[in-house]
Amino acid sequence: MLSPTNMDPTKILLDCDPGIDDALALLMAAASPQLDLLGVSCVAGNRPVHTTTANACALLELAGRGDVPVHAGCARPLALPEARTNLVHGEDGLGGIAFAAGPAPRQEHAVDFLARTLRDEPIGTLTLIAIGPLTNLAMVEIREPGLLRRAKALLVMGGAAFCPGNVTPAAEFNFHADATAASVVLNAGAALTLFGLDVTSQAAMSADWIASLGRLRTRAGRAAHAMLAAYAFEDPLLHDACPVAFALAPQLFDCRQLHADVERAPGPDEGRLRPDADGHGPRFELATAVDREGLLERVHAEIARLA
Repeated sequence: MLSPTNMDPTKILLDCDPGIDDALALLMAAASPQLDLLGVSCVAGNRPVHTTTANACALLELAGRGDVPVHAGCARPLALPEARTNLVHGEDGLGGIAFAAGPAPRQEHAVDFLARTLRDEPIGTLTLIAIGPLTNLAMVEIREPGLLRRAKALLVMGGAAFCPGNVTPAAEFNFHADATAASVVLNAGAALTLFGLDVTSQAAMSADWIASLGRLRTRAGRAAHAMLAAYAFEDPLLHDACPVAFALAPQLFDCRQLHADVERAPGPDEGRLRPDADGHGPRFELATAVDREGLLERVHAEIARLA
């Protein structure tokens, strides 16, 4: 059962690269009264940054949240000449589903926006959710070391600690897309919880659940159903919904403490998350299990709030 909350909403920033599973995460964040979405920053990942930014604007318009500022960020990884993108989500990143364009993104670069907001908000009050390559966040930390530690929590979708990767045998897509950035963020000393393939591989959608979104008979429900119908054949997993769901209902997840770092060097192990049993390297929380039915219920309930 979903229970109401009388607590003040959690202030969040969402860094993303929409992407269809990003789209569901963004719709959840925009819909939930438990979350105060202060802004969205975009990065190159699933598609180039100009596409991911346009997609974020369109999705917020769909959600009736054109008031939320969107900022375009880094167009390529820290140590590579061009972005590593994919076509799993289609050429437009949203499965070819037509959306009305949203308000134009703000002129301020995403890295500047993230840094300014982290400085302006009191320490320990802001939750930063990152569901794409970590280039924007790494740039914040490189420019102002220690700034990420001002966040109350840093919830990151990325990595594969004790299972194979999904873009190479060694690496998950977000960490492979910018391994240097992933290592910078893990080493920043923030209160980080990682949602890698170890847990997102359990977040499987069923055909019946996808169909249930279409039965909502709302614009958002029909759009979510259409996107997932295009996407789920390739990867029927709600990767990026996991950290947003954790911000709403952490009891859905089991976590354990882990020491690990990311392999930066080019080659077959690039982007690999390397656990260290001796306790060396950065320490963070790793999500290891999720209540799948509870997760699907939560995602459905949040999207059902939208028109």
